[in-house]
Amino acid sequence: MLVAVTAVELLWWATIWLLGVAPVPYVATYVGLAFLGLGIAVALRLALGLPPSGAPWLAVLAGTVVAAIAASAFLPLKYAIPAEVPFWLDRPIADAERWLFGADPWRLLDALLGWAVVPLDWLYGCWLPVQSVILFLLILSRPTPAKSRALIAYSLAWFILGAVAAVLLSSVGPIFYDRLYGGSAFAPLAETLRARGAWLAIGESDRMWAAFAGGDPGLVAGISAVPSIHVAISLWIFLMARTIVPRAALPAFFYFVLIWIGSVQLGWHYASDGLAGALGMLAVWQLARVIQNRRGASDAASSEHGQPDLLD
Repeated sequence: MLVAVTAVELLWWATIWLLGVAPVPYVATYVGLAFLGLGIAVALRLALGLPPSGAPWLAVLAGTVVAAIAASAFLPLKYAIPAEVPFWLDRPIADAERWLFGADPWRLLDALLGWAVVPLDWLYGCWLPVQSVILFLLILSRPTPAKSRALIAYSLAWFILGAVAAVLLSSVGPIFYDRLYGGSAFAPLAETLRARGAWLAIGESDRMWAAFAGGDPGLVAGISAVPSIHVAISLWIFLMARTIVPRAALPAFFYFVLIWIGSVQLGWHYASDGLAGALGMLAVWQLARVIQNRRGASDAASSEHGQPDLLD
């Protein structure tokens, strides 16, 4: 499934690259980062007293390379979003949430959890390496139907939610709202983040906007708000943990909740972005079950007829 999704992503990227919309992926950089993540995952397994890998090493190495290529293609796809579908959803969402909550949700969270902005900023800022190491820990685990389902869901979530839905629901989020539309609707958000010391969010958003406005994408580029892939993948971590490592389910659930809170309080997302990401992830998880069940039935039929599937 990861290979198929990556092939579609590359085809999509090649099409919009030829149209002059998408930049060239940083494949070598992402391959290096992927093997760094794999090395950290191996070290963690050893530190926990587990064997280096429960999966065939050839499959582990191949999966690492394919995951790196897929990740490198995701960035230019994300960067190209406004060229494909101009940002349009922010005003309806912002207006709807102000009407529903009586104020911007970030204000309500700041009133309750203003003291937690800095730790949430660091937690949110570490999301990418955390989810990457968890992915490689999964890749290193022994083959099981649960592992297969989790990997299918992970691949589909990045493509369906992080790419396709992000284009259709093109939006920038509160932290970029005023820069896109003008005015000062979210000026208090930026002032509050600076006053409370959320320097990771401030610095990262400045770099992302500079890449967008200057047309010079780097490793930090691409803006999209709906649905929140941070929340979606954090929910994936919980669903995977509940299925494969039940003792880790509770901390994984709290991690999911904190990432959702941080996504809103730090201004990266509207509250509904996280809801869209979570509901989308639940749908993808069920879709992965259907695909896994069909693959299992197909494998069983092949086995009954003495015809092994050479692609597995």
